[in-house]
Amino acid sequence: MDLARGLSFGFNSAVWSLGAAICLIAAVWLQRHRARYGPAQPALVRALGLTGIWALTSGLTGADSAASSLAEGVRNLAWIWALYRLFAVDGRHALVRPVRPLLAVLAFVEMLQIAAQLLVVVLATKSGLLAPGFHTVTLLHLLVVIGGLVLLHNLYGGATNDARAVLRAPAAALALLWIADLNYYAVAYLADGAFPSLSMLRSLLGLPVAALLTVGGTDKAGSPRFRPSRAVAFRSISLLLIGGYLAVMVVVGRWLAADGSDYAGDLQLAFVAAATVIALALVPSSKLRGWLRVTTAKHLFQHRYDYRAEWLRFTGTIGQGGTDTASLEERVIRAVADITDSPAGMLLTPSDDGQLELAARWQWPTAEVPARALDTAAMRLIESGAYVADLDELRSGRGSEAARNLLPQWLLDEPRAWALVPLLHYERLVGAVVLARPQYARKLDWEDFDLLRVAGQQLASYLAEHAGQAALAEAARFDDFHRRIAFVMHDIKNLASQMSLLARNAESHAENPEFRADMLVTLRNSADKLNALLARLSRYGAPSVAAIEAVRADSV
Repeated sequence: MDLARGLSFGFNSAVWSLGAAICLIAAVWLQRHRARYGPAQPALVRALGLTGIWALTSGLTGADSAASSLAEGVRNLAWIWALYRLFAVDGRHALVRPVRPLLAVLAFVEMLQIAAQLLVVVLATKSGLLAPGFHTVTLLHLLVVIGGLVLLHNLYGGATNDARAVLRAPAAALALLWIADLNYYAVAYLADGAFPSLSMLRSLLGLPVAALLTVGGTDKAGSPRFRPSRAVAFRSISLLLIGGYLAVMVVVGRWLAADGSDYAGDLQLAFVAAATVIALALVPSSKLRGWLRVTTAKHLFQHRYDYRAEWLRFTGTIGQGGTDTASLEERVIRAVADITDSPAGMLLTPSDDGQLELAARWQWPTAEVPARALDTAAMRLIESGAYVADLDELRSGRGSEAARNLLPQWLLDEPRAWALVPLLHYERLVGAVVLARPQYARKLDWEDFDLLRVAGQQLASYLAEHAGQAALAEAARFDDFHRRIAFVMHDIKNLASQMSLLARNAESHAENPEFRADMLVTLRNSADKLNALLARLSRYGAPSVAAIEAVRADSV
């Protein structure tokens, strides 16, 4: 038993000594190098050094000894002074005058705690006063820690953006240190004593505190932020909801199990069955997933969209090639619909008379679109300001009155129609995409309008390029036709000249046998040339019917 106790004490001492060495090394490094903490650097160096001394004292004499408590009190006083000097980083120590009395009160409470700790040590032999004294000292510790965290919040919350880049590392170090103390003393107060495992965790605080101050104090230190991707955030919240659901099930199950009635088992079975049915109904719901995605983006990210992911998906949809892929018109619809999670859409493009007509559908076969989907007045409205129409707003009467009057009635009467996105190329409308309402419909905001407008401009350039290539291909076919018809006209002109000459000579020499013989030879040669010309022409064009096969009448 003595051997085990000795090994445990040796291990604890080694861990505390490791934390002390790290703090002291970091303090020496900060003292010898110029950090960007400005007037707070000397105070931070002293606080870090005293933290190392406290860890060393705790390792040599024990975490619960009087010497360790005294060293901890001195350490807290040093950090309180460092906290005040951190207000001087951006000059707020002279402007925020109420901070001084609060820091003075905090320091007084800490000194009162040191005195109370010494008094408890003196009266340790009187067991009747030991427990009240322990609770008093612990409460004073909690007051100091809570007051320090409140002032730390004021320090960082009221700082400018430039000052926050400097204050981020020391504020994180102080928050880590005092949050660990808050949990340690709260558990100790509730349990009437400290746990050795929690004391061991406190011994390792020197490593993150020293690392934060060292890395944050370098001149090249950036401002790292935890910025999870949207996929990670979405999955994390999904796991949180699943964990909360399981926790509720465990709590309710334990509560039902504690019921001593004869129906406890039946109640547990009914609860599990009901919870399972609810889970099976909600988890596969696309509307629930849409709500969760929108809520996550709204509350965890500065912007609604991950523009890098949106751009990669956008270009991937448009750039799909091959014979098995959808047409460009359908890919244009999908590229816009993916942005807002719309399940369907339609593409309107200009007809020969300049008005928009239906060009393609994507997963929306039931929409009834007239031959002239948008007239010139509505097109001018859309072109004038790259207008993205929120159709739900227009139906409710809150949108633009001009848009309500000019947009066609079929678009407002279509219940699934949600938004109209213009496709502008050099301020000229080359098309419009009608998006169907997503499973979780929300109000479109400025970020939606901006992204849809930019995506529409990009898609308009693709459509304009596609139309230009089609026009070039058609022009090339006409040029080839003109070259071929020139040769045909030349041959036909020669044959026509021969026939004209033969007809004129026949009027004078029709009775001559030799002329008739020559005429037959000439006619036979002309017929051969015409047949050869027809044979050459037939090789250039494909037959009008490539193949004949049976088809179902209901599939047409």
